[in-house]
Amino acid sequence: MLDIGTGNGPLPKLLLGMASRPDLQCDAIDLAEIAPPWVQELSATACARVRFHSACAAEQLPFGAASFELVVSQWGLEYSHLGLSVPEILRVLAPGGAVQLLLHHQDALPVTLAADEIAHLEWLLQDSPYLDVASQMLAPMALTASPAGRAQLMQDPGANHLRALFNAQQDAMQARIEHGACTDVLVEVRQAVGEFFAVATQQGVVIAAQAFSGLRATLEDSLLRLRELREHAMDEVSVSALGASLAEGRPYQISVLRDQDAIMGWALLVSRAA
Repeated sequence: MLDIGTGNGPLPKLLLGMASRPDLQCDAIDLAEIAPPWVQELSATACARVRFHSACAAEQLPFGAASFELVVSQWGLEYSHLGLSVPEILRVLAPGGAVQLLLHHQDALPVTLAADEIAHLEWLLQDSPYLDVASQMLAPMALTASPAGRAQLMQDPGANHLRALFNAQQDAMQARIEHGACTDVLVEVRQAVGEFFAVATQQGVVIAAQAFSGLRATLEDSLLRLRELREHAMDEVSVSALGASLAEGRPYQISVLRDQDAIMGWALLVSRAA
């Protein structure tokens, strides 16, 4: 089996646990550096059955022709350049092999929720001074650790002005949380800022600033990933075209995955004749 875009390897983990297939061998690829921690829990025999390949592109697979009986991907293949990755899949797929894919659906619940989260992240990173004002508050918060520091703050009009600015930003954050949809990221950021303030009070501004510095980068990374999710989610035309290109004239099956009434994704199944 070949797993494309494996991430932390949930599909290899699932399939290696199938008692009915003790002979299963799995190669799993991802563009990222991958080292799933669950592999360390495997027996030596099971561990030898799975091989992870980091920094490996679906568009240029490092495997010989007809190497795999099964090619799978869960929320991964659609991020690749399909004009290049599909021929590679067909090259490494053995005669009679199968392709089984889970793909993002443009109307899936995770994709629609991503639009709301993107709006919140853009507000935090581009439209609102919330993060900048919160960062500036670290120094005053560090001063609150001592009576002398608190007395200094009482006499500092700049610190009082900064506190008023931050309180205004907190009010704006609260209003957005109360009236918005999919606001978990806002709640988490507000909680993180409170934790950074506690670090400043207990350990000083330098340590707090170091902890705070990674927050913006984390949010920017989340924004990028959510934009990519929406960009690569597939409609019926595009998933049908993918199925046809993989099947090469043979039958293929497309179904919509649902959780109760919510659309969750596409399932695409292709079996090739021997």
